[in-house]
Amino acid sequence: MTTNIYSIGLSGLQAAQIGIATSGENISNSSTPGYDVESPVFAEASGQQTGSGYLGNGVTTATVQRAYSQYLTTALNNAQSSNSSLTASYNLASQLSNLVGSPTSGIATSITSFFTGLQSVANAPSNTSTMQTALSNAQTLAAQINAAGQQYDSMRQGVNTQLSNSVTQINSYSQQIAQLNAQITTATTNGQQPNQLLDARDQAVANLSQLVGVQVVQSNNGYSVFLGNGQPLVVSNQSYNLATQPSSTNSAELTVTWTGLAGSNSTPQPLSSAALQGGTVGGLVSFVQNTLDPAEAQLGAIATSFAAQVNNQNELGYTLNGQPGGALFSVSPALVTGNTANTGNAAVGVTLTNPTQPSTDTYALSYSTASGTGTWTLTDTTTNTVMGSTTTAPSSTTPFTAGGLSITVSSGTMNNGDSYTIQPTGNALDSFAVAATSATAIAAAAPVLVAAGTANTGSATVTPGTVTSGYTVPSTPVKLTYTAPASGTVGTLSGFPVGTTVSITTPGSSTPTSVAITSATQTVNYDSSTGATFTITGPAADGVNNVSFTMSGAPANNDTFTISANTSGSQDGRNALALANLTSSTQFNGSATLTSAYANYVNSVGNTATQLQASSTSQQSLVTQLTSQQQSVQGVNLDEEAANLMQYEQLYQANSKVIQTAATLFQTLIGIFQ
Repeated sequence: MTTNIYSIGLSGLQAAQIGIATSGENISNSSTPGYDVESPVFAEASGQQTGSGYLGNGVTTATVQRAYSQYLTTALNNAQSSNSSLTASYNLASQLSNLVGSPTSGIATSITSFFTGLQSVANAPSNTSTMQTALSNAQTLAAQINAAGQQYDSMRQGVNTQLSNSVTQINSYSQQIAQLNAQITTATTNGQQPNQLLDARDQAVANLSQLVGVQVVQSNNGYSVFLGNGQPLVVSNQSYNLATQPSSTNSAELTVTWTGLAGSNSTPQPLSSAALQGGTVGGLVSFVQNTLDPAEAQLGAIATSFAAQVNNQNELGYTLNGQPGGALFSVSPALVTGNTANTGNAAVGVTLTNPTQPSTDTYALSYSTASGTGTWTLTDTTTNTVMGSTTTAPSSTTPFTAGGLSITVSSGTMNNGDSYTIQPTGNALDSFAVAATSATAIAAAAPVLVAAGTANTGSATVTPGTVTSGYTVPSTPVKLTYTAPASGTVGTLSGFPVGTTVSITTPGSSTPTSVAITSATQTVNYDSSTGATFTITGPAADGVNNVSFTMSGAPANNDTFTISANTSGSQDGRNALALANLTSSTQFNGSATLTSAYANYVNSVGNTATQLQASSTSQQSLVTQLTSQQQSVQGVNLDEEAANLMQYEQLYQANSKVIQTAATLFQTLIGIFQ
């Protein structure tokens, strides 16, 4: 019996020691990331049957278990994954917003300065110093647009670096989880759970979740970890790797690929954005697709439209040298990237059908022979809309025109399944440049001059005249003669070149009246009470085409008006004024001027950053809430551990007293026989 009392006391001492050791472990790891609080599980030791009844043999420690909630852990991992994604996107969007700056500074200021310089040229068209100032303003604008392109390139390289580093970390955690699966399987063969290994595995999964969104499936073989599209990262004790490679649609960007088992030579499989939701990687991919690329395309469209509008107007004027104006700015054509999986060697070229209104979407040109006939199809991948298709091979004489793009294949062939990505303004920022080498390239003068005869006796006046694209002016002046009516206000003008068509638009009317000039005696009505704008379109033998002028007032009978080439260009700043007036043009999108379009672009980037900040703050609050809930179950409570220590100390003291009592009894028995 004394021996049984000894055993009972010793079992109690051992239980108390395990309790004290467990509390000490909890206290020392209270700040250790991923540590789950542990507690001993005590059970009554197997007893024995005696004549006096069934007597117990003390206490035994069944196990030391950790507090763990799979539900809370999974919820927290998912919340942290979303938060990491939003944080990565917000940090980059905020950086981009800071680079873009204020909507009234930088590029916007340079655009305004350029147009202000052109106004000065219009006021003094023969002054080459004002032209030089305008050209210097143009060069400043080009430098700032190029700098913006370099900033975008730099940010894209930064994203690529972060993406590569994150993929390396993902592979490391995947390998770690697979190794822990194997170690845990081995360690549990004795029937006890290896708490330290379990904590390490859960912490590795938590770290992995912050890099990329994953799904975790628990089985007898441990954790299996999968990406959003079902591609495995870990299955039992095997890990699968990710890698990065240049995008098949944009070589400046990296694509994340799945490369199979670690150490294998599997062909990399590019992963879509749907497979990379959540985590830092998801945030980086989302930022590039939803913020960086669209913002660059928007600014590129503004630069492209600006160059096209200025060039078009400058080409409608004459320089100081009496020559037609040319392009003041140059921008590279659309960026075309062949898919890396293409087997053909076609050289695809793309131009914009209307560069004043370029698209900011991305397009895909694909070729298929599935129907038995070679078919080229253009798809807007931004909206997932088919823009058009053709079975006629695109060439310089028969281009494939769709979606505002004119597509040609200058050489080589396309094979079935080949595709090309088209970014209409993908090269705009880096390639934007001043094409003019001399300030005198600014065509300040208008090429046509409409004037009233010096001998006229009526009150009619005419504007000097304007031209539109494709214009021609007569080498010999065209004389128009007015015939007054016998009564009323509607007279006639004659002398318009045979073969032309004259369109007459009266103030307040949007529908012109057209008159075909079929003979030298053909007349055109003019109402002196309203005035009218006349537009002459050809072709005509004497070369009058796309010339307009406005007449107002009442001409006298036989008053004359001439249309001739402008020979006093050095004193004429009408085209420079038209260039300066582009500051209020809404050709870009029909509603916004170039400066307001730039302001909208800056505000759009800023709004995106603000929205991401709000979402990130909200998600961080959820993470804090779930962390608190998880720690209430799995975390170490130091007050509770202090109470446990006191309890185990008392348990140890009490069991020591049991052993002391057993020793006294034993000594008493010895004394009886002495």
